[in-house]
Amino acid sequence: MSGLLSLRPSQVLADPAGSAMVVVDSIVRNVAAEGWFYGQMLAAVALGLAIDLIRRRNLRQRYTSRSVRVDAVYGLLELAHVIQFAVILPAGLLITRALQTWAPWLEIRVLAELPVWLQLLILFVFTDFCVYWWHRLQHRSRIVWQFHKTHHSQVNLNVLTTFRATVIDRLVAFAFLAVPAAMMKVDAALPVAIAAALQFHQLIIHSDSGWSFGPLDRVLVSPSFHEVHHSSLEPHLDKNYGGVLSIWDHLFGTWAPRGQQPLEYGLVAERLPEAWIKQQFVPVVGLWRLFREHTARTGAATRAEPSA
Repeated sequence: MSGLLSLRPSQVLADPAGSAMVVVDSIVRNVAAEGWFYGQMLAAVALGLAIDLIRRRNLRQRYTSRSVRVDAVYGLLELAHVIQFAVILPAGLLITRALQTWAPWLEIRVLAELPVWLQLLILFVFTDFCVYWWHRLQHRSRIVWQFHKTHHSQVNLNVLTTFRATVIDRLVAFAFLAVPAAMMKVDAALPVAIAAALQFHQLIIHSDSGWSFGPLDRVLVSPSFHEVHHSSLEPHLDKNYGGVLSIWDHLFGTWAPRGQQPLEYGLVAERLPEAWIKQQFVPVVGLWRLFREHTARTGAATRAEPSA
């Protein structure tokens, strides 16, 4: 084994210069291999800036705001793959293996006989279907909402808001979305690969560009479609859940039109701390508050009961 993972503490101490070169070489090779990923991010950020300039937005106020700086931290961690390699990918592989080992009845064996391209197409559509229902649960369940609300706390929607999600939220979502991979008996890396291929789309729909895909809006999620989902206006709350395909919202009655009123973003009647570290504890704090509320209601109902 060669590269960064091959380094040992004794080797670093014995040959610091050589070890430094191994690190540099590893970084260069990884950056070159993932040039398409970094290119997508740079293109999306550049496009977002161009949109802001065309619309004559106050760039200083927008991009020096604390909330956008926090999004930049999420984006940098995404670029470095820190969370993916340290938490998401190992957990995803473990969950998928566990499902395939202990829940083999989930597997749809006939799919294994299909061509790979068709397997990927079916996996994409089925995963997107699951994304819709998981996203809908994230908004409809007060418990699951505690994991997801950090993503909706951004009042200055921008391309880097794509990555505004706590580690716990990403883990819970990955655990849920590992089921389609287990059903098709595919490696957990395949859903990750599909998500990576669609990364530019996810960045653009958070660009606050207001763009519509015209008639294709009934099939594909456009920036305008997803901006409605992030809107804090009452007619838009808990609407437009689609991830890539918008057909699910039209089929299941959760689609809402944009309308003429300017959109406002962020949470309704709640503010979260604008600091990356503090936001990682938002789900825990939210669940604790729900528990205290439940305990208080239960206690009040018990006290209200007439004594025998």
